[in-house]
Amino acid sequence: MTDTARQRPDWQTWPNLITLFRLLLIPVFVGLVVARHPGWALVSLVVIGVSDWADGFIARRYDQGSKLGKAIDPVADRLAIIAIVLALVLTGLLPLFVVIVVVAVDLVLVVLSSVLFHGNPDLDVTWTGKIRSALLFVGLPVLLFSAVHTVDENAPWVRTVALVFVYLGTVGHVLAGAQYAVAMVRKRRAAAAA
Repeated sequence: MTDTARQRPDWQTWPNLITLFRLLLIPVFVGLVVARHPGWALVSLVVIGVSDWADGFIARRYDQGSKLGKAIDPVADRLAIIAIVLALVLTGLLPLFVVIVVVAVDLVLVVLSSVLFHGNPDLDVTWTGKIRSALLFVGLPVLLFSAVHTVDENAPWVRTVALVFVYLGTVGHVLAGAQYAVAMVRKRRAAAAA
């Protein structure tokens, strides 16, 4: 490790910069969807998805993990999912119950972490959470792609395939939320017993 790397504050990392960029892209995506530009919205959504993969890869590959990254990366993922799902509901591409389920799970986790830890419980991402994100980050762009005029006219089955991925991702969101809730309770009990 170089002297420069040792002197760098914990939060000044490429993964954190990429996560910040992802957060800034979320309102851009929503604006493009609402303005009925599915092609450009799809491009911004692909960039959001790639940035989600890139920040984790760089953090692991170049040992640039940080406490800030562990805290803001899941927040950026959840905000992206909520914003994307909400934008797709507003344009009629996605049923409202998906938003209700996603937001309800996240609200329960926020309340639980606030009550038990007064903030971030500092939990590792589970495999269920990773699979859930992958399903949603595939299904949602494909759903948006299905709204492109030529696809909608010539391949209506694309929307059905996309909805299957989104519904599976929604089930995964509930399962991941339950795992995080159980992990929070266990961590709190272990801290109280220590």
